[in-house]
Amino acid sequence: MRHGKHYLVTEVCRKLGVGPHILRYWEREFNIKPTRNSASRRIYNEAQLERLRLIKHLVRTEKLTVAGARRQLAMTPSQPKPGGEDPRQTLLWLKRELVSLRSFLDSSP
Repeated sequence: MRHGKHYLVTEVCRKLGVGPHILRYWEREFNIKPTRNSASRRIYNEAQLERLRLIKHLVRTEKLTVAGARRQLAMTPSQPKPGGEDPRQTLLWLKRELVSLRSFLDSSP
């Protein structure tokens, strides 16, 4: 199922604990564009999987609407820039990452 750092739909669904219809919905709503393999199956990279984990956290744990999750993602830098960014923004990013990681670890078997 896994090929390098890329994941098929079935593995992403299993890792996230959601059905393929939810995954397709999130792709549309959050503009996630997986590549396709030679069999035309959707393939997700590691960054897309992490973004989907964050989306799941925002929607399911934080109870945000899709619009609210979109706003939250827009305010969240993809990676902090040490030294060049407002320290408060870096701390907010770190807090969100830790909350997301904690949620992921709590839901892991």
